[in-house]
Amino acid sequence: MASTIHWRLMFRVANRADYEKCLAVVVPLMGADCEVDEGRPYWKMPELWECQITMPSVGGTLAEQVLSGLLKAQSLASGWYVLGSLTEHDANGFSGVFSANQSGSFSHVPGLEWASFDFA
Repeated sequence: MASTIHWRLMFRVANRADYEKCLAVVVPLMGADCEVDEGRPYWKMPELWECQITMPSVGGTLAEQVLSGLLKAQSLASGWYVLGSLTEHDANGFSGVFSANQSGSFSHVPGLEWASFDFA
């Protein structure tokens, strides 16, 4: 059974102050119990700032946990590519990827360029 959702978010911003503004939008969407790392410029593309967010899965059953994670993803952006397999008792490896560059994708958070989630 899944117990944690790991998120990786990348924002197209000019500096730490702009990055903090993006986080100020994201953290309320993710919930008060999420843990956000410090954030840093992405080594391949310094104009992108990346952060890791870890949050416990919410809900009693696995289906409720997956639904909660998918609703959080939808609150961040539309156009997720979802992959992996689920069983009745296991969501490990179930994941999703969002890219603002994909056709039909749209971020609900200003500056969000790329994101992923993984159930563990």
